[in-house]
Amino acid sequence: MAQSLASERDLEILRSFARRIDPSDAGAHNNLGVLYYNKGLCEEAVAAFSRALELDPKMQVAQRNLEIAYFRTGYYHRRVAELRERLRQHPDDRDAHWELGRAYALLGETEDAVAEFTRLLERYPDDVGALVQLGLAEKTNGNLEASQRWFERALACDPASPLVHFYIGEVAYNRGLNDEALAALERSIQLGPDNPDAHYLKGFVLGDMGRHEEARAATARAMELNPSLARAQANLSLDRYNTATFQELVPERAERERRAMQVAAGGTLAHYNLGLAFRQKGYYAEALGEYRLALERGEDESLVLQAMAEVHLFRREPQQAVELYDRVLAVQPDSPKLWCERGVALHQSGRLDDAMASYERALALDGAYVLAKNNLAVALSQAGRMDEALDAFRSALAAQPGFVKGWLNLALLLVRAGQPALGREAYEQVLRANPQHPVAWNGVGLVLAEMREFAEARNAFGHAIEARPDYAEAHYNLSFTLSNLGDFDGALRETRRALDLDPYYVPQKFELAIDVEYEDPDLSVTPSLSGDERMADGSEVPAFAFDASSLDALFGELRQETPPAEPEPRPGVSPFAMAADYLAKGLLDRASAEVSRVLARGGNAIEGLILQGDIFSRQGLYGEALERYRTARRMNGISPRAMSGETVALLRLGRGAEARGVAEQLLAADPTGVETLLLVARARLESGDPDSAYGLLLQARAVAPDRADVLKQVGDVARALGDLEGAKQAYREALQLDHGFAAVQYELGTLLGDEGDAEGAEAALLAALDAVPTYVQAAMALAQVRRRFHRAREALLPLIDLLKRDPYNLEALLLVAETLVDLRRHEDAMIAAVRVLRFAPDHAGALWVMGVLLMRRHRYREAIARWNRVVELDPTGEYAARARRDARTAADLLRIFAREEN
Repeated sequence: MAQSLASERDLEILRSFARRIDPSDAGAHNNLGVLYYNKGLCEEAVAAFSRALELDPKMQVAQRNLEIAYFRTGYYHRRVAELRERLRQHPDDRDAHWELGRAYALLGETEDAVAEFTRLLERYPDDVGALVQLGLAEKTNGNLEASQRWFERALACDPASPLVHFYIGEVAYNRGLNDEALAALERSIQLGPDNPDAHYLKGFVLGDMGRHEEARAATARAMELNPSLARAQANLSLDRYNTATFQELVPERAERERRAMQVAAGGTLAHYNLGLAFRQKGYYAEALGEYRLALERGEDESLVLQAMAEVHLFRREPQQAVELYDRVLAVQPDSPKLWCERGVALHQSGRLDDAMASYERALALDGAYVLAKNNLAVALSQAGRMDEALDAFRSALAAQPGFVKGWLNLALLLVRAGQPALGREAYEQVLRANPQHPVAWNGVGLVLAEMREFAEARNAFGHAIEARPDYAEAHYNLSFTLSNLGDFDGALRETRRALDLDPYYVPQKFELAIDVEYEDPDLSVTPSLSGDERMADGSEVPAFAFDASSLDALFGELRQETPPAEPEPRPGVSPFAMAADYLAKGLLDRASAEVSRVLARGGNAIEGLILQGDIFSRQGLYGEALERYRTARRMNGISPRAMSGETVALLRLGRGAEARGVAEQLLAADPTGVETLLLVARARLESGDPDSAYGLLLQARAVAPDRADVLKQVGDVARALGDLEGAKQAYREALQLDHGFAAVQYELGTLLGDEGDAEGAEAALLAALDAVPTYVQAAMALAQVRRRFHRAREALLPLIDLLKRDPYNLEALLLVAETLVDLRRHEDAMIAAVRVLRFAPDHAGALWVMGVLLMRRHRYREAIARWNRVVELDPTGEYAARARRDARTAADLLRIFAREEN
């Protein structure tokens, strides 16, 4: 658990780090998040990890850190609950849908993310940001065709977006469509010439196409635009050096997965099946526990013992596995599968001769057993019997040509035996079956590097990393290749990424294989079991000390100090185009990083400050936004964008009088713009001048008569001013433009209900619910209208539907209780009121209902006590007024009954 913040000095140090880090460096944000977390600043840590992931979605260490920070501290549950409550109250709240969807997406919960962004599209079908997020989610799921469809739909809405063109290019590259990818990337660069990601990916695509000079130029341009691409640092992890497992650090997720795996108890193999479910999730200790219970309950002993032995194999506990296999083989001596798996256990323990004997016993029982042939071939190669090993591999692959592990093993053996061309052919056999296999691509790269075809090797290692971003060996190999190509910045970057993933270079290993239905365990063994490695002359490799700082010095000496090329002039294209596009798509951290990069290259300071203000405003940091807008205005006092941003920030900060002063200046600079008229009207309204606000809204209505949102605001202000006919007219005109505008239907319905038009109110509220079925206020307003017009039984229907979706909506439960009182169903009303009080013991409305029900039972003193409590809790509220009235009635009844008794 993160500790508490030690002192204000610690906090100032962290602030200093935050000010100094490169805003475009994902690793720096990740490391800052770790520092925040360890000082107890959970929200700051979550924000830093989220920035890191937005900048580099493939950054696995930031992904795990974010999950730990979210779940371990409870922040995730609080934040999701807050957002769901916002959506319950305001189902049209785009920002709440967006934040909830982004939270799910950042945690890798893509199904929930897709659901949220899909709901967003139901209300805003052309929301390009939501379309992009759906494309990214499907890309994360590996569904590249669906991802490309979403991006193409986004492109239809925003054809000039360099970001969307880039994503289409990225997906096409991942699908192996290099020509299509290159066309999309070139279009992206044409629209946003300073997008480093597009240039960087273009380098890979050109390299794949054999255009190596152009590839190097594209990569150089990318690094010029974003220097962080040419450097890397060790990325800190919250669990890398923690003895607890990830499941222990994130117990909520582990428990959720555990419940999902539960099987029904009482079956003949209940504990065996549950153990199998645990195995599939990698929870081996829990699986062994279930298997022990299975033995105690008398489940099939041979089946359970074999399963336990396999788990010990997966955990690399060969001695325990051998003992269990011997017990099972005593009962089933003719099972080639058991002999093969016993051989693997012996193989793991280094007993090579015994392992070969077990494999041969398996083959004696089944001469066509491919897995045993593979494992025997591995053992033969480790024993130095190369010809026999090659024959065994070829025999296995002739029997089963699609056996991927066999081809990988054969390729490794051929390369180590000095036959790289044949090894490459074997790796390519794997790629024919699986074009994205990372180990095969890495192997091809090694062969190409050995042949000094470094440009082609670079592309192969790039494919390996694209398929498996945390593949340390491929990062190391790419580093060596880049250094041979003269790209020392890139080599340094890849070396550091590799060191972060695994400080030791671990080359490809031989893969042993066993026959299990649900898992693909790592049963790899090193190519040599012969002890210490030796030099070519037979002497031992001398020990050496590794100094990490010497690596930096070495690359510093090798780095070529060539000045960056001057960018070509691009008339008509803003250098902030990519930042503006990121902002429009809701990728705020990437937008912020891009603004900083452009400013560092000498971009226009005023435009950059305004964009920074827009970004801070979207993030809810209105004080920071205000500072940027005001700085921009000091440099150019009549900038409408800066004045508009400053007005919005002041309004959000509750400083209406100040906002109006800036807004009036904006109106003088832009007297006819619709957005300006709306903003100034809002400033006037919040400064206490609704009449002049209404006049501006009418002017906006005349300028933009086809905008439903303008008409809604006209109706809202007219209603506030008491002009109910004007409000109804504005609402109805808005609905003629957009009949599915749920918020307008709701406002019209409540207005008609207040006027006594039951039929019109019900029609409008039903239309609101038809447009947004989860619209809580509309459902409750519909129930209130029906109650008001003595249709209490029908009033229950929308409330029941609402509670099916949200059983803990206390206001809906209270309204159910009141409606049941109307229907004289007092026992049912009592149940509903008690349920509210169980969650909120001081809920004024529920206490009032309880008082009413107690009075109906002639328990006047108890009823008066409840009502007195209501008055204490909310002296000026509606329920307090009812409570005072009812308490007087109950007191009068008490006095009457007291006189009668006397």
